[in-house]
Amino acid sequence: MEGRDVEQDLVLGESWLRRAALAGDPDAAALVGDLYVKNGRLPPNYTETAGWYRRAAEAGHCAAARALGSLYLTGAGVAADPDEAARWLRVSGEAGDPASQVDLANLVLDGAGSAEDRGRVAHWFEQAAASGDLVAAFNLRLCLDRSVGVEPDAQQAAHWLRRAAEGVPEAQYMYGRMLADGRGGPCGTAAALDLFEKAAAEGHSGAMFALGALYAGGHDLPEDRMTAQRWFRAAAELGHGQAQLMLGRYLAEGVAGEPNPAEARSWFEQAAAQGIEEAQADLAALHAPALQ
Repeated sequence: MEGRDVEQDLVLGESWLRRAALAGDPDAAALVGDLYVKNGRLPPNYTETAGWYRRAAEAGHCAAARALGSLYLTGAGVAADPDEAARWLRVSGEAGDPASQVDLANLVLDGAGSAEDRGRVAHWFEQAAASGDLVAAFNLRLCLDRSVGVEPDAQQAAHWLRRAAEGVPEAQYMYGRMLADGRGGPCGTAAALDLFEKAAAEGHSGAMFALGALYAGGHDLPEDRMTAQRWFRAAAELGHGQAQLMLGRYLAEGVAGEPNPAEARSWFEQAAAQGIEEAQADLAALHAPALQ
């Protein structure tokens, strides 16, 4: 198939792989499965893919088990079945594949999988978090917060969220909110500001909105309307509904400069389309004639 030391022949190569697969070679079965989605000569055939991945997975092939689980997750070539997906992700995860562990954990957090899976994924996250994996630390916090495989423990959940905030944008945003609200420790606007800025630099629209809210006033920061509007705009452009509402209000009222009713109307309409009820009232007020 690769043309190494012989003339390349894709058909003959596939034929030999099939012979090996049917004779019980799991690597060959996995490769035949790959051919039906990756060879590029024919349209993908996920039904054939699923059959070969199953053959390989049942023979203990870790990567094929994960691939088969992914097919059951998406319903490609097989009927979508979260529990069957969990079964094969479990096989691969127990063999040490970290991606399968994360996929299974996401299923468990969504309510799929067995009762044993809940404890299993919490244990995986605890092991990975203890070794310095920040994403695992964030996921362990979710397990502790939602009682997934472990007893709820707010103190430990806050500990792992703080650890994850060293590098995970969503954790930076969430821990920043805790600090800004005075939860999880003394209120620390400066620390919250730093976390929000880190998350915003990674494109987190919620953190951008939070920065706008901090600079808008009412916090332990000097009011800075220009900066607030800049952050509201950054979040609004990423589709954050509340930021679209606030940017519309700033533009309608000229809070940080000259009023711009036309642009304000556009942002109110976008916020309203996302179900932000207050935006409808702001639109109505924008259209109402001014009192003489």
